[in-house]
Formats: sequence, structure tokens, C-alpha cells
Amino acid sequence: MAAEQLTYALDVLQARGEVDPASPEADAFVQAYLFDVTMHEVGHTLGLRHNFRSSRIYSDQQLSDPEFTRSHSLAGSVMEYAPVNLGGPGQPAPEPFQTTLGPYDYWAIEYAYRPFAEDTTAAEQDAELQRIAARSSEPLLAYGTDEDNLLGLDPESLVFDLGDDPLAFAKKRIAIARELFERQENRPLKPTEDYTVLRRALGYALRDATRAAGVLARQIGGLRTLRDYPGSGRDPLQPVPADVQREALDTLAQDFLGAGSFRVSPALARKLAPDFLERFGGTEPVPTDYAIDAIVLDLQRALLNQLMSETLAARLLDAQAKADSPKEAFGPSELYSRLTRDIWAELSRPGDIPTARRDLQREHLSRLANLLLKPSSNSRADARSLLRVEARGLLDRIAKASRRSGLSPQARAHLVDSANALRSALTATVQRSGV
Repeated sequence: MAAEQLTYALDVLQARGEVDPASPEADAFVQAYLFDVTMHEVGHTLGLRHNFRSSRIYSDQQLSDPEFTRSHSLAGSVMEYAPVNLGGPGQPAPEPFQTTLGPYDYWAIEYAYRPFAEDTTAAEQDAELQRIAARSSEPLLAYGTDEDNLLGLDPESLVFDLGDDPLAFAKKRIAIARELFERQENRPLKPTEDYTVLRRALGYALRDATRAAGVLARQIGGLRTLRDYPGSGRDPLQPVPADVQREALDTLAQDFLGAGSFRVSPALARKLAPDFLERFGGTEPVPTDYAIDAIVLDLQRALLNQLMSETLAARLLDAQAKADSPKEAFGPSELYSRLTRDIWAELSRPGDIPTARRDLQREHLSRLANLLLKPSSNSRADARSLLRVEARGLLDRIAKASRRSGLSPQARAHLVDSANALRSALTATVQRSGV
């Protein structure tokens, strides 16, 4: 993943005209990447675990400042999985990789390898180690490791995020990916190059945007999980503020679930040829066609799987009990209504419904119907009731829109079929294991 970040960054900087691949600057870029990776692996040999919360210690303003990044680490620890640090479109280029130890690294090594004089008693050693460990709640020493990331609750212990504002980071990365998309439309190719450079650049941009989408999705229903002992002044379980969850959903709706999701012109789509020498060179055949809409739909499916999961609904309901004002908490009702509004926005607009939008709407409808028909034993009654109300309202809107003018035969059939599917799901007898 780090190697892909390296190549993606070189593509971005080459597209901007900031780095020539054959230049000394490009060589220095690669050397910095190797230095970053080597420090991480040496940290493991010294006994350090991954620290995925350390990416949160600096602000986006600091990380975007070339002067600051020349004299500071990018994250609190070299044990982070940090993305390459890129400036946004039109911004100066900061240092891209971590080439110095972070404050957490000095602190952890001091605790693990603190030398003591021979006459130091065990009690004195223990007191000194406790003094060092007592700094754990200092902001620059933030720590979260593999379990905090893999259990899927903590929105701060993530890989390939950077900065104390996850929304600002995600928006910047999405803007960089869109910029790279746009630059491929008129990218000149030398006679010695081939069209695979276009395909590669778009693939890297989409994968980086997908990681940004994951950062945003993790905010919704997120539960900050701290390892503090009592006395630090911080609660160990802290739901993500409702306004942050709403803004994360706004960005997901606009950039990934809206009509303006990543697209290319027909002229560029015809140039996205494969590397004909590598179609059977790897573990899986390389497909000849490169359908951007299908790749974006896969991303949208993954987002819907997470946002419409029963697990997330339960977390949102449980988070209300942790809020001082439960009425202001972000709940499943707001999530479901927002998804329906944005995904089915064409129901309120004149004109046709494009193919890509119909595909996304079918994915949403399929999950909605499945949750109505096949709730698991862990599903929550409140969430099921909200989904049923949402489905009834959507059915009425679809039925009304299917009668309007300006629809293609495919779009009209799509709406009629969607209405029938929803109607069947709402009237079917549901076998429930609970109430």
C-alpha cells in the first residue's frame, strides 16, 4: 500500500508538472519513501506496535506547510500507516514522507529501554516507569493499535488518514483524485508511452478516493475509544459529535452517492486500454475493458453495505444513550432519510434517469427490501420500523414519478419494477426471531 501511495503521488506531481520522473527530485522522493518504510520496520524490531491514532496529532494547516513538515514528523509515530502527504490542488508541496521520529516514538522507547544505575531499587525503577507512562494522555502521544482499527468502531485509529480533521483530509484527497481525473482528459502521451499510464492514474485516484470514503464512513456511528486510566479527565468511550457525522454524510452523498460521482468523457474512456503484455502475467487476468461506472458502483455498494447495516443502526441507537441531549444525536432516521433523498434525487427532478443512477438506486432498493424481509436476530425493532416508514414514503414517490413525461423506456421500466419490488417487500409476511 505504501508503494502504491508512492506511485500515485508521482503520478499526481508529474501531472501537475512539479516532478519529472527521471529527475533528481524524483529520486529524492523515492529515497524519502524508503527511509519512511525502513524506520517503520526498525520500530517493529525494537518491539513497537502499530500506532494508528498518531496520524491525528497535527492540523491540516501544519501538514500543508512545507516549512513545518521539513522540521517535524508527519504523524506522532513512524509506526503509523500514513498516506503520502500531498498538497491540495494549487497548494505548495509539503514534505511527502515521514523522515524523522515522532514524539510517541521517543516516549515509547524511553519507557522500554530506560537505563538505570546499578544501585537503583526495584521500587525506584517502578516509580520512574510510572512517571513516564503517566504522560499517556498528552495529545502528541496519542495511541491506537491494530485491534482499535480492525474492530471498526474507532474513527481515529485508521490507516492512511492524516491530520486532526478527518473531514478536511478526506475532502482534500477527493479533490486531488478529481484533479488527476481531469488532467488525464488532455494528457499528452509520447510516442514511446502507451495508454496504460492513463488507466493506471485513474485506478490510483479511485483507490485513494475510496480510502477517503472509508475515513468518512467511519465517522458515522463512530466511537472514539481511549485506553486511559481513571484520572486523565477523558471518558474512554466518546461518540463522534453529531455535526461531524452529518458533515461526513454530506460529503459522501455529494462525492460518492450523488450524480457527480467520478466520471470520464467518452473520448478518455476509449483510451483506457490494458497493458497487453500483462493481461495474463499476474495472479488474475487483466480485463480488456476498464469501465469507470462499474468501478464506482462497486465503491457505492461497499458504502451502502456499511451505511445500511444492522450493526451501524444498533450503534447509532446505542450512541443516543451516551449523549447529554439524545434529541440532538445523529440517529438512524436521519441517516435513512438522507440516503433515500440523495440516491433517489431524480424523483424530484424533470427529465430522464441515467443508467449509473438507476444502478445505484437498485442497489439501495435491494438492501432496503432485504432489511424488511430478512431481518437478522440482532436487528433492532426501532431500526426496522424506521426502514418500513422510509420504504412507504419512497414507494409513493416512485409511483408518482413513474407517470411523468420525459422518461426513457428503460427509466420508466426501472421505476415500475422498483415500485413492485417495494410493494412486495412491504406486504410480505416476515419471519422474525425477535420482536
